[in-house]
Amino acid sequence: MPHSPFDLMQRAVDIVETSPHPDNKIAATLAAGDFIISRTNYWPAAIEQHFEHDTDIGNSSGTIHAETACLLAAMTAGRATNDGALYITDLPCPNCAKNIAEAGVTALYIDHKGFDKDFALRRGDDFEHMSLRICQKAGISVYKIFRKDARLEVIWEVPEGFEPTLESPARLTLLEREIDAVEFIELAADKDRVYGEAAYSVALGMNADGAQFLISAQSHPVIGYTSHTIESTDSKYSFTQRPLNRVLMIAAREGLKIEDGFVFASITPTARELVNFVGAELSALSIGEAEKSRDAFGPIALGQLTQSKILNVQH
Repeated sequence: MPHSPFDLMQRAVDIVETSPHPDNKIAATLAAGDFIISRTNYWPAAIEQHFEHDTDIGNSSGTIHAETACLLAAMTAGRATNDGALYITDLPCPNCAKNIAEAGVTALYIDHKGFDKDFALRRGDDFEHMSLRICQKAGISVYKIFRKDARLEVIWEVPEGFEPTLESPARLTLLEREIDAVEFIELAADKDRVYGEAAYSVALGMNADGAQFLISAQSHPVIGYTSHTIESTDSKYSFTQRPLNRVLMIAAREGLKIEDGFVFASITPTARELVNFVGAELSALSIGEAEKSRDAFGPIALGQLTQSKILNVQH
Protein backbone atom coordinates (compact mmCIF):
# COMPACT_ATOMS: atom_id res chain seq x y z
CA MET A 1 0.00 0.00 0.00
CA PRO A 2 1.49 3.39 -0.98
CA HIS A 3 2.56 5.67 1.84
CA SER A 4 0.62 8.91 2.14
CA PRO A 5 2.44 12.26 2.18
CA PHE A 6 1.21 12.74 5.73
CA ASP A 7 2.74 9.45 6.92
CA LEU A 8 6.03 10.29 5.24
CA MET A 9 6.06 13.75 6.80
CA GLN A 10 5.34 12.17 10.17
CA ARG A 11 8.46 10.00 9.83
CA ALA A 12 10.57 13.14 9.73
CA VAL A 13 8.70 14.73 12.62
CA ASP A 14 9.14 11.57 14.69
CA ILE A 15 12.95 11.77 14.56
CA VAL A 16 13.55 15.52 14.58
CA GLU A 17 14.28 15.63 18.32
CA THR A 18 17.04 13.04 17.86
CA SER A 19 19.08 15.60 15.93
CA PRO A 20 22.34 16.25 17.79
CA HIS A 21 22.17 19.95 16.95
CA PRO A 22 21.54 21.90 20.16
CA ASP A 23 19.54 24.70 18.53
CA ASN A 24 18.34 23.90 15.03
CA LYS A 25 16.88 20.40 14.96
CA ILE A 26 15.77 19.52 11.44
CA ALA A 27 14.69 16.24 9.85
CA ALA A 28 13.73 15.02 6.41
CA THR A 29 12.33 11.91 4.75
CA LEU A 30 13.22 10.91 1.20
CA ALA A 31 10.84 8.67 -0.73
CA ALA A 32 12.10 7.49 -4.11
CA GLY A 33 10.27 4.45 -5.48
CA ASP A 34 10.36 1.80 -2.79
CA PHE A 35 13.33 3.45 -1.07
CA ILE A 36 12.41 5.47 2.01
CA ILE A 37 14.92 6.95 4.42
CA SER A 38 14.77 9.60 7.14
CA ARG A 39 17.66 11.65 8.46
CA THR A 40 18.29 14.60 10.77
CA ASN A 41 20.96 17.23 10.42
CA TYR A 42 24.11 15.86 12.03
CA TRP A 43 27.89 15.95 12.30
CA PRO A 44 29.58 13.10 10.39
CA ALA A 45 31.32 10.80 12.86
CA ALA A 46 34.78 11.57 11.47
CA ILE A 47 34.25 15.32 11.94
CA GLU A 48 32.62 14.92 15.35
CA GLN A 49 35.57 12.88 16.62
CA HIS A 50 38.10 15.60 15.78
CA PHE A 51 36.28 18.92 16.08
CA GLU A 52 34.00 20.67 18.55
CA HIS A 53 30.47 21.28 17.32
CA ASP A 54 31.04 25.02 17.13
CA THR A 55 34.21 24.66 15.02
CA ASP A 56 33.86 25.73 11.43
CA ILE A 57 35.50 23.69 8.68
CA GLY A 58 36.86 26.55 6.61
CA ASN A 59 33.84 28.85 6.47
CA SER A 60 31.34 25.97 6.65
CA SER A 61 29.71 24.35 9.64
CA GLY A 62 30.69 20.73 10.12
CA THR A 63 27.10 19.55 9.80
CA ILE A 64 25.28 17.80 6.99
CA HIS A 65 21.82 19.27 6.50
CA ALA A 66 18.93 16.83 6.81
CA GLU A 67 17.82 17.05 3.17
CA THR A 68 21.34 16.54 1.86
CA ALA A 69 21.86 13.75 4.41
CA CYS A 70 18.96 11.82 2.86
CA LEU A 71 20.36 12.28 -0.65
CA LEU A 72 23.86 11.21 0.36
CA ALA A 73 22.46 8.18 2.20
CA ALA A 74 20.68 7.16 -1.01
CA MET A 75 23.92 7.50 -2.95
CA THR A 76 25.87 5.36 -0.48
CA ALA A 77 23.10 2.75 -0.75
CA GLY A 78 23.15 2.89 -4.55
CA ARG A 79 19.49 3.91 -4.72
CA ALA A 80 18.29 6.41 -7.32
CA THR A 81 16.68 9.64 -6.12
CA ASN A 82 15.35 10.71 -9.53
CA ASP A 83 11.62 11.59 -9.41
CA GLY A 84 11.71 11.23 -5.63
CA ALA A 85 10.02 13.43 -3.03
CA LEU A 86 11.40 15.03 0.10
CA TYR A 87 9.46 15.77 3.27
CA ILE A 88 11.17 18.23 5.59
CA THR A 89 10.38 19.82 8.93
CA ASP A 90 11.86 23.22 8.01
CA LEU A 91 12.35 25.43 5.01
CA PRO A 92 15.29 24.28 2.86
CA CYS A 93 18.30 26.56 2.56
CA PRO A 94 19.47 27.46 -0.98
CA ASN A 95 22.39 25.01 -0.79
CA CYS A 96 20.03 22.14 -0.08
CA ALA A 97 17.63 23.38 -2.77
CA LYS A 98 20.48 23.15 -5.29
CA ASN A 99 21.28 19.60 -4.16
CA ILE A 100 17.61 18.63 -4.32
CA ALA A 101 17.41 19.93 -7.89
CA GLU A 102 20.62 18.20 -8.99
CA ALA A 103 19.46 14.91 -7.45
CA GLY A 104 16.33 14.92 -9.61
CA VAL A 105 13.78 15.26 -6.79
CA THR A 106 10.50 16.52 -8.20
CA ALA A 107 8.36 17.25 -5.12
CA LEU A 108 9.07 18.97 -1.84
CA TYR A 109 6.74 18.90 1.16
CA ILE A 110 7.38 21.28 4.06
CA ASP A 111 5.72 20.90 7.45
CA HIS A 112 3.53 23.95 8.10
CA LYS A 113 5.24 24.52 11.45
CA GLY A 114 8.53 24.99 9.62
CA PHE A 115 7.32 28.36 8.37
CA ASP A 116 7.42 29.68 11.95
CA LYS A 117 10.69 28.06 13.02
CA ASP A 118 14.27 29.27 13.27
CA PHE A 119 15.43 29.21 9.65
CA ALA A 120 12.21 30.82 8.46
CA LEU A 121 12.58 33.62 10.99
CA ARG A 122 16.28 34.18 10.25
CA ARG A 123 16.46 33.50 6.54
CA GLY A 124 12.93 33.51 5.20
CA ASP A 125 14.05 35.84 2.41
CA ASP A 126 16.62 33.25 1.31
CA PHE A 127 13.83 30.68 0.98
CA GLU A 128 11.48 33.06 -0.82
CA HIS A 129 14.00 34.57 -3.21
CA MET A 130 16.44 31.69 -3.67
CA SER A 131 15.29 28.22 -2.52
CA LEU A 132 11.79 28.61 -3.95
CA ARG A 133 13.13 30.18 -7.14
CA ILE A 134 15.53 27.25 -7.56
CA CYS A 135 12.63 24.80 -7.17
CA GLN A 136 10.53 26.69 -9.70
CA LYS A 137 13.32 26.84 -12.27
CA ALA A 138 14.21 23.17 -11.75
CA GLY A 139 10.63 21.91 -11.95
CA ILE A 140 10.12 20.90 -8.31
CA SER A 141 6.58 21.20 -6.94
CA VAL A 142 6.48 22.66 -3.42
CA TYR A 143 3.73 22.06 -0.88
CA LYS A 144 2.96 23.11 2.67
CA ILE A 145 1.72 20.06 4.55
CA PHE A 146 -0.72 19.98 7.49
CA ARG A 147 -0.41 16.50 8.98
CA LYS A 148 -3.21 16.58 11.52
CA ASP A 149 -5.69 17.99 9.01
CA ALA A 150 -4.43 15.67 6.24
CA ARG A 151 -4.28 18.74 4.02
CA LEU A 152 -1.86 20.10 1.45
CA GLU A 153 -1.46 23.72 0.44
CA VAL A 154 0.14 24.36 -2.93
CA ILE A 155 3.04 26.79 -2.80
CA TRP A 156 4.05 26.10 -6.39
CA GLU A 157 3.25 23.29 -8.82
CA VAL A 158 5.10 22.40 -11.98
CA PRO A 159 3.06 23.38 -15.05
CA GLU A 160 2.12 20.55 -17.39
CA GLY A 161 4.79 19.94 -19.99
CA PHE A 162 7.41 21.99 -18.15
CA GLU A 163 11.04 21.09 -18.92
CA PRO A 164 13.81 22.83 -16.98
CA THR A 165 16.69 24.40 -18.84
CA LEU A 166 19.81 22.29 -18.68
CA GLU A 167 22.71 24.21 -20.17
CA SER A 168 25.58 22.06 -18.90
CA PRO A 169 24.42 18.51 -18.14
CA ALA A 170 26.64 16.06 -16.35
CA ARG A 171 28.47 13.51 -18.47
CA LEU A 172 27.99 9.83 -17.70
CA THR A 173 30.12 7.30 -19.54
CA LEU A 174 29.66 3.54 -19.20
CA LEU A 175 33.08 1.91 -18.92
CA GLU A 176 33.67 -1.23 -20.92
CA ARG A 177 36.00 -2.70 -18.30
CA GLU A 178 37.15 -2.10 -14.75
CA ILE A 179 39.89 0.49 -14.37
CA ASP A 180 42.49 1.01 -11.67
CA ALA A 181 43.28 4.23 -9.79
CA VAL A 182 46.04 5.27 -12.20
CA GLU A 183 43.78 4.89 -15.23
CA PHE A 184 41.04 6.80 -13.43
CA ILE A 185 43.30 9.79 -12.82
CA GLU A 186 44.36 9.75 -16.46
CA LEU A 187 40.74 9.76 -17.60
CA ALA A 188 39.82 12.45 -15.09
CA ALA A 189 42.70 14.73 -16.04
CA ASP A 190 41.79 14.30 -19.70
CA LYS A 191 38.51 16.13 -18.98
CA ASP A 192 40.53 19.34 -19.22
CA ARG A 193 39.85 19.09 -22.94
CA VAL A 194 36.11 19.16 -22.24
CA TYR A 195 35.86 21.75 -19.48
CA GLY A 196 38.77 24.06 -20.24
CA GLU A 197 39.20 26.67 -17.51
CA ALA A 198 36.04 25.71 -15.61
CA ALA A 199 36.40 23.90 -12.30
CA TYR A 200 35.21 20.31 -12.61
CA SER A 201 35.02 17.03 -10.75
CA VAL A 202 35.02 13.40 -11.84
CA ALA A 203 34.03 10.25 -9.96
CA LEU A 204 33.64 6.55 -10.61
CA GLY A 205 30.20 5.22 -9.76
CA MET A 206 28.87 1.67 -9.73
CA ASN A 207 25.25 0.60 -10.21
CA ALA A 208 23.46 -2.35 -8.62
CA ASP A 209 24.56 -4.64 -11.48
CA GLY A 210 28.24 -3.81 -10.97
CA ALA A 211 28.55 -1.66 -14.08
CA GLN A 212 30.95 1.28 -13.70
CA PHE A 213 30.29 4.79 -14.92
CA LEU A 214 32.52 7.82 -15.16
CA ILE A 215 30.60 10.83 -13.83
CA SER A 216 31.84 14.34 -14.54
CA ALA A 217 30.44 17.84 -14.12
CA GLN A 218 31.69 21.39 -14.12
CA SER A 219 30.85 24.28 -11.81
CA HIS A 220 27.68 25.79 -13.24
CA PRO A 221 24.47 27.62 -12.37
CA VAL A 222 21.96 25.22 -10.84
CA ILE A 223 19.48 23.37 -13.10
CA GLY A 224 17.02 25.79 -14.66
CA TYR A 225 19.54 28.62 -14.84
CA THR A 226 22.08 29.39 -17.53
CA SER A 227 25.23 31.46 -17.57
CA HIS A 228 23.10 34.24 -19.08
CA THR A 229 20.15 34.07 -16.65
CA ILE A 230 21.99 33.62 -13.35
CA GLU A 231 20.55 35.97 -10.74
CA SER A 232 22.62 38.26 -8.54
CA THR A 233 22.17 38.00 -4.79
CA ASP A 234 23.25 39.79 -1.64
CA SER A 235 22.89 36.55 0.30
CA LYS A 236 25.74 34.37 1.55
CA TYR A 237 24.35 31.76 -0.84
CA SER A 238 24.89 31.42 -4.59
CA PHE A 239 22.85 30.08 -7.51
CA THR A 240 25.97 28.27 -8.74
CA GLN A 241 26.39 24.58 -7.96
CA ARG A 242 29.98 23.55 -7.34
CA PRO A 243 31.34 20.54 -9.26
CA LEU A 244 32.02 18.12 -6.40
CA ASN A 245 28.52 18.69 -5.02
CA ARG A 246 27.15 18.16 -8.53
CA VAL A 247 28.96 14.84 -8.91
CA LEU A 248 27.69 13.61 -5.52
CA MET A 249 24.11 14.54 -6.34
CA ILE A 250 24.24 13.20 -9.90
CA ALA A 251 25.42 9.87 -8.51
CA ALA A 252 22.45 9.92 -6.14
CA ARG A 253 20.07 10.76 -8.97
CA GLU A 254 21.28 7.85 -11.08
CA GLY A 255 21.58 5.29 -8.26
CA LEU A 256 25.36 5.07 -8.56
CA LYS A 257 27.50 4.44 -5.52
CA ILE A 258 30.74 6.41 -5.75
CA GLU A 259 33.84 4.33 -5.13
CA ASP A 260 36.18 5.78 -2.53
CA GLY A 261 39.59 6.61 -3.97
CA PHE A 262 38.08 7.31 -7.39
CA VAL A 263 37.13 10.98 -7.02
CA PHE A 264 38.97 13.85 -8.70
CA ALA A 265 38.63 17.62 -8.35
CA SER A 266 40.40 19.89 -10.80
CA ILE A 267 40.97 22.50 -8.06
CA THR A 268 40.58 22.47 -4.27
CA PRO A 269 36.86 22.16 -3.50
CA THR A 270 35.01 24.63 -1.31
CA ALA A 271 34.64 24.03 2.41
CA ARG A 272 30.98 22.98 2.02
CA GLU A 273 31.87 20.55 -0.77
CA LEU A 274 34.49 18.94 1.44
CA VAL A 275 32.09 18.59 4.39
CA ASN A 276 29.50 16.98 2.10
CA PHE A 277 32.23 14.70 0.72
CA VAL A 278 32.94 13.44 4.26
CA GLY A 279 29.18 13.08 4.80
CA ALA A 280 29.09 10.82 1.75
CA GLU A 281 31.38 8.42 3.67
CA LEU A 282 34.28 9.16 1.32
CA SER A 283 37.81 9.79 2.50
CA ALA A 284 40.17 9.74 -0.52
CA LEU A 285 40.34 12.61 -2.99
CA SER A 286 42.70 13.51 -5.84
CA ILE A 287 43.17 17.20 -6.69
CA GLY A 288 44.63 18.45 -9.95
CA GLU A 289 45.73 21.97 -8.99
CA ALA A 290 45.55 22.21 -5.21
CA GLU A 291 46.92 25.76 -5.23
CA LYS A 292 43.75 26.93 -7.00
CA SER A 293 40.40 27.33 -5.28
CA ARG A 294 37.25 29.44 -5.41
CA ASP A 295 38.23 31.23 -2.21
CA ALA A 296 40.65 31.03 0.70
CA PHE A 297 38.37 28.85 2.80
CA GLY A 298 38.64 25.70 0.66
CA PRO A 299 42.36 25.24 1.36
CA ILE A 300 41.76 26.00 5.05
CA ALA A 301 39.09 23.29 5.23
CA LEU A 302 41.30 20.90 3.28
CA GLY A 303 44.13 21.48 5.76
CA GLN A 304 41.85 20.84 8.72
CA LEU A 305 40.52 17.59 7.26
CA THR A 306 43.87 16.25 6.08
CA GLN A 307 45.73 17.13 9.28
CA SER A 308 43.09 15.29 11.30
CA LYS A 309 43.43 12.35 8.86
CA ILE A 310 39.77 12.54 7.89
CA LEU A 311 40.79 12.97 4.27
CA ASN A 312 43.61 11.37 2.30
CA VAL A 313 44.44 13.76 -0.54
CA GLN A 314 46.64 13.10 -3.56
CA HIS A 315 47.91 16.16 -5.48
